[in-house]
Amino acid sequence: MLDNGFKGKKKYDFGKWITGGNSKIYLILMIVVFVFLLFALKTVIKMHQDNIDNENGEATSEDVNNDITEEATESESNYVATNMSYCIKINKSQNFAVIYQMDENQEYTIVVKAFKVSVSEDASVGETFISRKALWWKVSDTSYCRYASKLDNSEVLYSAAYYYNETDNSLNKNSYNNIGNASIDGSIHMTVSNAKWIYENCGINTPVYILDNFDLDEGVTLEEFETISSGYRDPTDTK
Repeated sequence: MLDNGFKGKKKYDFGKWITGGNSKIYLILMIVVFVFLLFALKTVIKMHQDNIDNENGEATSEDVNNDITEEATESESNYVATNMSYCIKINKSQNFAVIYQMDENQEYTIVVKAFKVSVSEDASVGETFISRKALWWKVSDTSYCRYASKLDNSEVLYSAAYYYNETDNSLNKNSYNNIGNASIDGSIHMTVSNAKWIYENCGINTPVYILDNFDLDEGVTLEEFETISSGYRDPTDTK
């Protein structure tokens, strides 16, 4: 016999809740859930698309970098090829240099320039090549040279000396006037114009031959060179 004091739990009837005037609330809840699910779906789709775009972007960037690298390599190769058409011969005992250009038979027979230089008595004789370049080269704390082309044998082709770095009106007159004689401050000096010509036209790996002695080719004469009595600027420096 049931205890009259006992009350069973009332079963919740969801259908009656809706039909009992709560349909509007139910509809609103459904709309909210739908909007939330739609937003979540769009977010997932966008994240997926972003990942695809990033992957494509990385691939495109890599392709562009490859194109730039190939273009730079090709440009560099063309530059070196163009500037490998010369060779330099230096007469150590008579202090002059001759620049030859390659002919159609791939031989250096065409004389381009011949001019006086100042060669160190300690300069190594033999075949070498241009390995490095610099607009200014420090020789000592009080000596700097312009348009330097360093050779693989540690010698350097550059202008006469200057007293101050990056100061083109500080020419050492004695160094300049010594061109055509054995170098008094090492390596191989020349006028600014000739050092600049080599710097701009003879690429890295250009062959250089330092020889004890050789004769000028028939009909070839050295460029005129005049010493200076005053001033601190190389007279061949026309910029």
